[in-house]
Amino acid sequence: MLERYRPEYFREVARFARKCPNFFYVKLIIKAHTRDGFPGECHVWREGGRIVAFAAVAYLNPDDAWFWGMRVDPEFRNEGVAARFTRAQLRVAKVAGRTWAGLNTLDHRKPAPTFRVMEKLGFRVEDIYADDVFWRRPKRVARPRLRPHQSILNHYTELGHHVYFHQHPGWFCSRLIPQRRREVNRLGFTLDGVPVMVRRRRYVEKGRRYSGVTVNLFDRPPDFGTFVPRLLAFVPKRGHMVVNYPVDWQNQFRAAARAAVPKMKKNRGYWPSVWRIYGKELT
Repeated sequence: MLERYRPEYFREVARFARKCPNFFYVKLIIKAHTRDGFPGECHVWREGGRIVAFAAVAYLNPDDAWFWGMRVDPEFRNEGVAARFTRAQLRVAKVAGRTWAGLNTLDHRKPAPTFRVMEKLGFRVEDIYADDVFWRRPKRVARPRLRPHQSILNHYTELGHHVYFHQHPGWFCSRLIPQRRREVNRLGFTLDGVPVMVRRRRYVEKGRRYSGVTVNLFDRPPDFGTFVPRLLAFVPKRGHMVVNYPVDWQNQFRAAARAAVPKMKKNRGYWPSVWRIYGKELT
């Protein structure tokens, strides 16, 4: 049975969530929806009166529901809990007027349980893309000038790409829908003639202010070795930059990034990953 999360449930959620990977992520989600006013809500799932799963749904635009943070008690895995829980969340999202539901999850070579649940519930893979987070930038590379691109959403749509942006907090995507075309097009620029979409934001962690920059790059640069260092010049002095781009380019893009910042390694200047996005129309 689905229930809306309440602060007094934290101890019971923590009991099993600590046994799952990335417990800090669960705490981040709870904080976002309870203290920080992030749009959406957290849920728990009960079996026999006991809380055995946790998940949240976020509403980042008028049409979409994004599911994130599913954690199931290891004692109740492989019993269909995640599927029943997600079906109940889909009903909640539909009642709230959402017309599309999505989930972004790390891509794996071997089928992950999340893949099986999504496919069982009728979700389909809408995109797989590389996603790199940088918090170090190259030395001796001047920040270039970005020029406006007034129809960036049309451009990406013509290329056949869905357009997503990472949101703070967490590793979380927002779909930029055509109904917000004017807002989306304000995020369009060109860098050395290559169309890019750039969103900037500010956030606070542990009392300190940071800057975040997210870039969608779906046009192949003519020369990765020249383009990538100039793109990385936009990494904030205090903060990070996320770059989303087609997964087919990851070897070339990451090689150019490591050449631009030679001592940059995983956890020491950048974090590379590959994500797949599942989506479903709520009819």
